[in-house]
Amino acid sequence: MKVFKKRLLLICVMLVFAIVQIFSAIAFAQGTSSPIFSDLPQNHWAYNAVKFMVERGIITGYPDNTFRPDNPVTRAEFARIMVVALNLPIKVTDTPSFKDVPKDHWAYPYVESAKYYLTGFRTANGDYFKPSDYAVREDMAVALVKAKGLQNENVDMNILNNYIDKDQISKNLTKYVAIAIAKGIMVGSPIPNSNQLKFDPQGILTRAQAAVLLFNVVNTRTSEEKVTYDDNSSTSSTQPNNYTIPNVSAYTKGDKVVLVWNRINDKRLKGYAVVISKNNSQPAYPQDGYLKKLSYRDATYVEIGVNSKYNGGDFGAYLKSGEDYYFSVTAIYEGNVYVKGNAVRMKIPSIPNYYEKPSVKYEYKNNKFVLSWQKIDDSHLIGYWVVISKKKKEPRYPDNGYLVFINDKNTTQIVIDNTISYKGGDFGEYLKDGEEYYFSVTAQYQDRLIPGNSIKAIYYSNLEIAKLRPKLQAKTVRWWGQSYINLKWDKIDNDKLQGFRVVVSDKNSLPDFNKDGLLAAISDKNITSINVKAKDKYLINGEYKELKRGHYYYFTVYAIYSDRIVGGNVIKVKIP
Repeated sequence: MKVFKKRLLLICVMLVFAIVQIFSAIAFAQGTSSPIFSDLPQNHWAYNAVKFMVERGIITGYPDNTFRPDNPVTRAEFARIMVVALNLPIKVTDTPSFKDVPKDHWAYPYVESAKYYLTGFRTANGDYFKPSDYAVREDMAVALVKAKGLQNENVDMNILNNYIDKDQISKNLTKYVAIAIAKGIMVGSPIPNSNQLKFDPQGILTRAQAAVLLFNVVNTRTSEEKVTYDDNSSTSSTQPNNYTIPNVSAYTKGDKVVLVWNRINDKRLKGYAVVISKNNSQPAYPQDGYLKKLSYRDATYVEIGVNSKYNGGDFGAYLKSGEDYYFSVTAIYEGNVYVKGNAVRMKIPSIPNYYEKPSVKYEYKNNKFVLSWQKIDDSHLIGYWVVISKKKKEPRYPDNGYLVFINDKNTTQIVIDNTISYKGGDFGEYLKDGEEYYFSVTAQYQDRLIPGNSIKAIYYSNLEIAKLRPKLQAKTVRWWGQSYINLKWDKIDNDKLQGFRVVVSDKNSLPDFNKDGLLAAISDKNITSINVKAKDKYLINGEYKELKRGHYYYFTVYAIYSDRIVGGNVIKVKIP
């Protein structure tokens, strides 16, 4: 009987193994029978390179399953591709290298990490990266030459004489282009009916070109080595040495995904970043954003639902019910060392009667304040209410009134320029320039209202005018037993500026330049502060009045220009 049971068990194991092999073969055949993107056929000249790069998370496609090979690549996007393709260590510094890529810019870690491979623009005011400009072919030449370690090679610069457009190459990049040509990395194209070539140094780089050129670099940098793997091994050649890697697993709990990972006992550990991506199968912080940063070292568990707000991801601010995502955890060590864990793919549990909420953000376009949100594809959606409040941190319709109702479901942005009066708000009919407000959008469904997130922003109807406004601050100063108010505003660098007027009122919350009290007239535009104390006099209606101790007053500063007068923000202060 025992022998029979053993034989039966062996047969079962062999049968399971055979089934697994069959299904694996089927899966492999299915995976290779169709193109990876709808707009990139298998006979496309860049197909193999794109497939290689996509499978390794170096380049991603778009949510509609397109790759858009002819789309241009921005310099910021190129920086990210370089970092991921070459597996460069993430570097962040206390002081950004470029004035137009601050710490809060999404591409900041990539630009800093790939700076050695990239070009910049040096001016008398500092270095600029121009992240939104398109990457051009001469940029790629620099990157590829440095990636291959060829930048110190000797090269005959006369090789450029074969190119009709050699004078279009930026002066400091000519050697890199010459090396790229000499080494056959980037050759250019022949001119019809001519013995010369065209390099097109200022030609805009496309997504397909970037994939192919970097594919060639990655392949030349990669060598094969036969290795063995031990059970429960947690080391990887892509991770820093001597740092423990998070071992991530996941399961669903009700309407949430739960991530669990090993406790790391390392004094250098500062915490963790929970990372999610829709398209990158190996997401990591900071390049793929983060859901949460956990500053306690004993954390080994986090619950994730559709209401958890994401920062800097490829899918918007919120996860969607019923959709698949890649989840991971990056361990953050001292010295800005980031060690990513393995990724697991999980589906956000479907929630019955789930309604998507607007993910709201703002920006200035053409100097106008623009509120925007994602498109919601739901048959129950009717439209959107734009909501603003001065006091409520999470305004919603109908509790806090509305600016306008948008009944076009495809409209996902609105310019707020004070041409439409507000209804039912806590600040009056119109917004005030330089004042801070809470902005939100409430989605109107057939049977319910779903408010979106709230953003806090200083509003200007026109950003150009905003630059002319004095930004007033006030603080109480005590010195040798006496107290006074220090009013201070930012220095304005404008040739038309002639001076300032400090205006005060004990009743009007918006002190008027002509009607309210004149506290100080300043003709020296380099003076940006005054001290105010009890019994100081201000002029109103031809008479002088004194500021009273213990009384509240409204103060503002008007900037006097040769062609206009521009008022700043208002501060309510109690005279000590």
